[in-house]
Amino acid sequence: MPPAVRKLALTIHLTSSVGWIGAVVAYLALGVAAVTSSDAQTVRAAWTAMDLTGWWVIVPLAIAALATGLVMSLGTPWGLFRHYWVLISLALTVLCTVVLVLHMPTVSAMAIRARSSEGADLRALGGDLFHPGVGLLLLLAITVLNVYKPAGLTPYGWRKQREQTLQRARRPQPAGMVQAVPAAGARQASSMQAITTKAGCFVFHFAEMWFAMMLGMAAFMILRIAVDAQGSPALLDPTALDFQFGMGAFMVAPMAAWMRFRGCGWRDCGGMSAAMLLSTAAVFVLQGFELRDAQLWLASNQHALMLVGMLAFMLYRREHYTNGYSFGRWPGAERHQRANP
Repeated sequence: MPPAVRKLALTIHLTSSVGWIGAVVAYLALGVAAVTSSDAQTVRAAWTAMDLTGWWVIVPLAIAALATGLVMSLGTPWGLFRHYWVLISLALTVLCTVVLVLHMPTVSAMAIRARSSEGADLRALGGDLFHPGVGLLLLLAITVLNVYKPAGLTPYGWRKQREQTLQRARRPQPAGMVQAVPAAGARQASSMQAITTKAGCFVFHFAEMWFAMMLGMAAFMILRIAVDAQGSPALLDPTALDFQFGMGAFMVAPMAAWMRFRGCGWRDCGGMSAAMLLSTAAVFVLQGFELRDAQLWLASNQHALMLVGMLAFMLYRREHYTNGYSFGRWPGAERHQRANP
């Protein structure tokens, strides 16, 4: 990449990334105002501002940060697949961007409801704090990765490094120059590299199951649009049992299918599915107790809570999800499957 183009891409990337963090902080302040204020006009204004800020500020900045990050990775020696810190940053950025785009229609619907609600119904809307709060933590984690650049090469990175080393070794050496002999333990990863490698494997496993879950969510949204086009309101209300059951089933089924394809046992698939469906089960329980406010909050954040459930289960079974990454089956997956039929 020419230096002028690289500097332009870096300027846009830094501006959009810092702006993204600042916009999320402002969005969080609006969410706090919606929760804490007792004035109806303030709550309505906060939801309207969150809707406008999300669509016209945060989404464009997120897309710009993602696009320029890809340009910087592919156009510099860091590459896109050579270092774990680059891959983790990419995975987290894609995660934040996709969840943001999928969540903003819910914010728009809540803003419309805020403009027409009064009294207890308006207070029941609360504020959108969970999504921007988690998003801000992830953005700060990405910033730390990009500043410190922790060591750790992916298998692809090791292969490319060996190829470059062999190419340099085959070049004719000037007379009198003694070729340096690498130390015997140069290949051995340091403790920091080992931790980075495990973290990279963990993020990869999370990302592939998250992607399968998002495909199921997209399929459910298509079904929802088709049902709505037929004049049926069955899947329009997020708090309705039909909506909750459909969303949970469509998001868990492809994730569990992918886990089986990657070599996980039925017990792992069942445990992951149960962890993800806890929030859906809670909605059913709250409806039975007629706790409308809590039910509305859980229903509005169902897909995010399912991600939290997935992450919690992966942390509980971290010895399985920090294994080496491969594009076939998980290393040791068949042994693990025999031990957990």
